[in-house]
Amino acid sequence: MESVVYFAREPLVTRLGRLADSGQTGALRVPGDFGGTIYLDEGRIVYADSRRTPGPAMRFADTPGWSYAVREATVDAALELLSGRPRPALRQPFREGERAVVEEVGGMSYGDLLVEVERRQDVLDQMAEHVTPDTVVVRNALLDAPRLQVTELQWALLVRVGDKATPRELAWEAGHSVFSTTIEVFRLLVLRLLASASASAPRRDALSFVRAVAE
Repeated sequence: MESVVYFAREPLVTRLGRLADSGQTGALRVPGDFGGTIYLDEGRIVYADSRRTPGPAMRFADTPGWSYAVREATVDAALELLSGRPRPALRQPFREGERAVVEEVGGMSYGDLLVEVERRQDVLDQMAEHVTPDTVVVRNALLDAPRLQVTELQWALLVRVGDKATPRELAWEAGHSVFSTTIEVFRLLVLRLLASASASAPRRDALSFVRAVAE
């Protein structure tokens, strides 16, 4: 029978670290509309999901890319959960022994996860002046530029924008992480193929920053 341990008045990142350090196996649940679940196996993070980020794209199931898809979805969800607004008063249950239906083989250490979450948050902070996962973007109807070449993912995002969309909405539709989709939307803003409904357009030299830190 699974046992349930409740934590209160302690940041989620601290709780997760304590569980990882003690080699726990189970599910740490974060309630609410911005919540989700982080799964551990003997202290290693094997999967995470969030109500604000899509799960692994099923097109990679039964392919060599499945492990990467699970890891990307896990880090994307962890970024949302661990970088969100502090909610220390929430009761967040840890269900010992509960396992995820989907797991990354081998998982990742708490330290490695935290380093990647912090790296991605830094990238998002650098782009925040121009675009965030929830910035509304539109196609640029005033585009006056020479012929441009876009990637397959960028084209997939462009055709899904419609009248308007946010990077988070596009991520769910395209089956990509919110983080990677936000970066591609930023690149499309630099190329003037998209325009932000609320922020200034980034300069073209800003693209070198994204290339340097995001890849």
